[in-house]
Amino acid sequence: MTRNLIIPFITFILFFSAFIPEKDNLSNPFSPDPNTRTDTFDVVHYTINLIVPDIKDKQVYGIVDLQIQPLINDIDTITLDLFGFSVDSIWIENERINRYSYNGRFIRVPVKDEIQSKSSVVVSVFYHGTPSSDPGWGGFYFKNDMAYNMGVGMKSYPHGVGRYWYPCVDNFVDRATYDYFIRVPENYTAVCPGELKETYLHKDSTVTWHWSLEDNIPTYLSSVAISEYEVIRDTLKGIERMIPSSVYVRPDLKNKADSSFSEIEKYLAVLENYFGPYRWQRVGYVDVPFSGGAMEHATNIAISGSTITGNYRFETLYFHELAHSWFGNMVTCRTSGDMWLNEGWASYCEALFINHKYGKEKFIDYVRDNHYKVLMYAHLRDNGMRAVYGIPKEFTYGSTVYDKGSDVVHTLRNYLGDDQFFPAVKKYLDKYAFNDASTEDLKNILCDQTKTNLDDFFKSWIYSPGFPHFSIDTFMVHKNENSYDVDVVIEQKLRGADELYNLNRIEITFMNDNWEKETALFGFSGRKGENHFKLPFEPTIVLLDVEEKVSDAITGYTRVLKETGEYEFDASFFRQSVKQITDSALVRVEYHWVTPDTIKSKEFNGKFLTNGYWSVNGIFPEDYDATGYFKYFSKQSRQSAYVDNTLLVDDPERLVILFREQQGQSWRQIPSGKSNKKSQNEVIVKHLLSGDYIMGQITGL
Repeated sequence: MTRNLIIPFITFILFFSAFIPEKDNLSNPFSPDPNTRTDTFDVVHYTINLIVPDIKDKQVYGIVDLQIQPLINDIDTITLDLFGFSVDSIWIENERINRYSYNGRFIRVPVKDEIQSKSSVVVSVFYHGTPSSDPGWGGFYFKNDMAYNMGVGMKSYPHGVGRYWYPCVDNFVDRATYDYFIRVPENYTAVCPGELKETYLHKDSTVTWHWSLEDNIPTYLSSVAISEYEVIRDTLKGIERMIPSSVYVRPDLKNKADSSFSEIEKYLAVLENYFGPYRWQRVGYVDVPFSGGAMEHATNIAISGSTITGNYRFETLYFHELAHSWFGNMVTCRTSGDMWLNEGWASYCEALFINHKYGKEKFIDYVRDNHYKVLMYAHLRDNGMRAVYGIPKEFTYGSTVYDKGSDVVHTLRNYLGDDQFFPAVKKYLDKYAFNDASTEDLKNILCDQTKTNLDDFFKSWIYSPGFPHFSIDTFMVHKNENSYDVDVVIEQKLRGADELYNLNRIEITFMNDNWEKETALFGFSGRKGENHFKLPFEPTIVLLDVEEKVSDAITGYTRVLKETGEYEFDASFFRQSVKQITDSALVRVEYHWVTPDTIKSKEFNGKFLTNGYWSVNGIFPEDYDATGYFKYFSKQSRQSAYVDNTLLVDDPERLVILFREQQGQSWRQIPSGKSNKKSQNEVIVKHLLSGDYIMGQITGL
């Protein structure tokens, strides 16, 4: 049964009762498990009738019909979420229910004749009031003569906040289809998910916008945005069909939006190529006056107007939100602890887009920058090193989920290889399409599709905090008649992890002075692993993970230098000034975010700064001469509040550099100096050599 609102400014016969809404935030210990009700009944369709008579008044008047299917027999109570409204009446079918209870947070509706499973009933809720917003981010807003919602609340629990504007079952697993009838003043447009079916112009100069979403979604993906919009329409070529698109923006942003959103079809092509056909009714974006961020409402992505700049500055944001059409919207995380399935995967999709548009080098840069951000900041922002799965509720939308989640997806992709990874992910998306999934569901289907045991990978990379660290311990070369035997030992260390990682796979690259190169896969478990390789040339350097396929506790950068000049090695706290060069030099700089294997020196009696160290390796021509600049952070600088104790020093004047040629050797102090520029927090080493470098601090001065 559907009840459309006929009178624009209806006066309800109200029975007001004073109530104090239950807390709706993370500190409320009495918030029930949001998924428990889905075991007893399922809301299969919502019909939302909403009047917004005056944006400035910030009031809404609503009737919502919920079509409910019981999942068990003899249900005697239906509990719905609705936060902070006045409830005017509740009906089941054509019968008014008088004995319901509402405490400002939950509506509990008694069922007179127990509903049996396999039946269906329509519950209608009449209500009015001012919708709520989250104290941090999300909820419903009236701003700049606009009304709109952002479907999650970062400080609310459960995080989906459909209840902030309509009665619902507010969790990640209860999915339903929708019809929206939104009645607004005549000069306004109401935009909702799905397809615009029709508009009704009323005699009182109001208009009702009817939208219909035929694919089911959880409540947090339901949305409305109301403003004096103009629309940019297009038809996009998908791999299976033509797909309508629409971008709703305020008139003053239309010209910029024409440019900013000109590549939606390219976004779609990238995602369909990797993850299969787009299955929704349309591709849609809507401009809202939010201060920052975006929200992936199904077919109606809310984008901050400040990001519509007339160029491609925010293209990865637009792409990230569209990627949720696969990761999050079509397959939704089952719990907040599984949120990395939504946000980590959508974040990694940004890197896939960069690769498609700008090429492999920019892709590696993008992945490296994200990995640096994880190692440098994630544990500070999220109050400790955390696993991507099972994140505490207060950090559901933190750096661990988004940024480290992307790190983990990148590592998983390369662990399996593209030929196995992408087909298996498509299978996951197919199996759980328009449903919820858990981290364990993902693991099981990847194992099944690739015939790979991923128990150790998931245990270490996904279910546990921290990072592994892989480095060359030793390599020995034995010359044969026509080949070379090379024995390599790799050592594993840990950063913030409790147990060693097992069944590791990492690429190892051998090169000689003629730049001949061979790359192989090195597999091992435990503290150390040894492997034997046969090569057609004698290697002079051995490097791990040159293409940065494993997100371990290293940030590295490889450059080919051909002339004198200044060179930054991004994310490695290092730059280099080449003074002399007559032939190409290959330079690989790594910053290791762990304590080195040994901290000993025969002549240095000072203090080692043991939180990390550098490796500088490569193929240098004979006349190559370069100066290295090793960066640190001063505790007196403003930036020190935003970094951990990695390279954080309290007395820069005492800093020195120690060097060793290879792992296992004793460190020795080498000549070094400080930059003359106060703005440059660097220790300088002239005549740079291949080997490891670490900072020390002289004591006793």
